[in-house]
Amino acid sequence: MIRCPLLLSKFLPSHKSVLPSLSMCQGWYNTRRNIHEDVIQKDYPYFFRVLESLPKNRSLAFAYGSGVFKQAGKAWTKNSMSDFIIATPDPVTWHAQNLEINPHHYPTTIRLLGPKFISYLQTNFGAKIYFNTLIPFEDGLIKYGVISTSDLMADLENWTTLYVSGRLHKPVNILEQDQSLPELRLGLASNLTSALHASLLGLPEKFTPEELYLQLAGLSYSGDLRMLVGEDKNKVQNIVSAQMSLFEGLYDKRLKALFSDSVHFHNGTYTQDKSDSSKLHHLQNLPSSLIELMLGKSKSAVIEGLLASENEVLNKSSASGDLDPKLQEVLRESISTIVQRSSTPQALKGIISAGPYKAAIYSSAKLKKMMKSLK
Repeated sequence: MIRCPLLLSKFLPSHKSVLPSLSMCQGWYNTRRNIHEDVIQKDYPYFFRVLESLPKNRSLAFAYGSGVFKQAGKAWTKNSMSDFIIATPDPVTWHAQNLEINPHHYPTTIRLLGPKFISYLQTNFGAKIYFNTLIPFEDGLIKYGVISTSDLMADLENWTTLYVSGRLHKPVNILEQDQSLPELRLGLASNLTSALHASLLGLPEKFTPEELYLQLAGLSYSGDLRMLVGEDKNKVQNIVSAQMSLFEGLYDKRLKALFSDSVHFHNGTYTQDKSDSSKLHHLQNLPSSLIELMLGKSKSAVIEGLLASENEVLNKSSASGDLDPKLQEVLRESISTIVQRSSTPQALKGIISAGPYKAAIYSSAKLKKMMKSLK
């Protein structure tokens, strides 16, 4: 039986809520019923049983990835892994409790080093997230990452790593959210808005919904070491082509509400305002980490405009004829820098957190997917 998560709120504490709207649940149901009838997929009760097996001190929990959402060219199997990310306000206590409940989730050496070391490894290296992977759970496999609530908030608002925030640019199943943290709700919303600003800057005047979703989904993969070695080369296309309705549910209303004056949809095509003032508006609403990098990579009028008044910038650009002919290149390079400097050490950290045996198995599976995509 297919269950919408809204119907499962009785399983959660009163200060938690299950977030997907009825329309999102309908989209999930239609995807299951109409498009992939022959596929048996893990359902919401399974996801909640996973959460119930882990410590409770969670501010956010969501499921994501190819084991949760269908990707083009991939079939779910018994060995498909369901991925989760959990935010907690107190990583040391969370890992201490998890070591008691689920010691087998951690490699022996990591267990011996204890929760303080695990928390230190989590919060001080890579993308500030710690993963336990290839964990048997019932008849499947799970992987879950743990991030502190404060590090999550910084990434959502400022794109400090674009690791978890980038994952949230794509459809996910948000299972729990602490409603006593309004700043978390605002951070989740601002992350999606920032993604739209960055994507619109990178798109031409006319584009299709699929081109928009490809731009949005690809932001956090730009510069990722795993896309060079160990990932399906068609990953972004596979995500978008199988989840068009879910991307629409995530972004369509937001696009219409926030960009109604500058983006218009007609006959299956978006048309956006590409004037200097519109570009400037997008730039001034990018996350702070991205702005700082762009300032360091370009000294043109449009980048200087991030720290100047609109009239001053437009006067400068009128004299030069264009705000910045290399704007898209500077934007792309800056996003890639954020992703690369967090994803590369995160990949190395994954070898430690998984242990050599699991790391070898996980890497082998990734390489097989990459080689298959190259054929």
